[in-house]
Amino acid sequence: MTLRFIRNLIFPSGCGLLLAFIMLLGSGCGALRRAAIRDVTGVFSGSCGSSVFVQDDDPELIRDALPFVIKTYEALVASEPKNRDLCLTTADAFVKYASAFVHAEAQRLEEVDLRRAQYLRRRATKLYLRGRNYALAGLTLDYPDFEKGLRENPQQVLQALSEKDVPLLFWAAAGWAGAISTDVNNMSLVAELPMAEVMMRRALELDKDFEDGAIHEFFITYEGGRSKAMGGSAKRARQHFDSVVSLTRGEKASPYVALASSVAVRKQDYKMFQELLNKALAIDPDAVPKWRLANTLAQEKARWLLDHLPELFLDYKESEP
Repeated sequence: MTLRFIRNLIFPSGCGLLLAFIMLLGSGCGALRRAAIRDVTGVFSGSCGSSVFVQDDDPELIRDALPFVIKTYEALVASEPKNRDLCLTTADAFVKYASAFVHAEAQRLEEVDLRRAQYLRRRATKLYLRGRNYALAGLTLDYPDFEKGLRENPQQVLQALSEKDVPLLFWAAAGWAGAISTDVNNMSLVAELPMAEVMMRRALELDKDFEDGAIHEFFITYEGGRSKAMGGSAKRARQHFDSVVSLTRGEKASPYVALASSVAVRKQDYKMFQELLNKALAIDPDAVPKWRLANTLAQEKARWLLDHLPELFLDYKESEP
């Protein structure tokens, strides 16, 4: 994020857009308020605004910048609660921030600062659920009582959805599953995992190529991280992995990291683990600008995993080449 971007963000085209936005939110002029909302939304979610984030190679900079963006979106949604696109963008931002920066840090700190890690897990749970709730609110705009119907008859409710609903469906399910993964001792929340799963499977039916295989990537971890007795399948995880690699032409690091940290660890296959992570690290983050930040984050996790082999593989010393 450059000084030029910040300048453009605050004074696009010579206008104090954010200042005008803040003032107009409290005004009684609905037309002017809606115009300000459209303009500010465009700054963050348009191709230029979003590329400033996803194409950055400094995760810490993005981590520090995102809370402002997220709270801006919450203010926008509060002003325009029936704006489906705003619900989607806010849900997307909450879940991505929770996953990439809060949940990930909690995992890294568990061995060195358990209290801090527990705090971050609780925070991640709340953020995931806020993202889920915004996505569900977006779906409810077109499908009244969506969440109630989902709990009572999920198959019937989900069958009514179409491809246009996949983004909201994905982020609702991802937020739900993320919250469960950070609060596994909350049995009432864990009991809702089947709803997250059925939502994600419906999203896959409607658009298997969504966001360059994001749904397949979810199922790499979901299928590969569970034992066979719990319904998991290394074979199905590998199939989803192959789908993502095909869609991304092998230029995205995260599917390799996902398969390594789920299937390879569960099978205690050090050779597979090392090969997958080395492939992730061999990817040039600059090769595909739209994945630069994602690849940088995935490679950070790959290095962290390689640094923690003794905790992940019981016979690491014996199996190390």
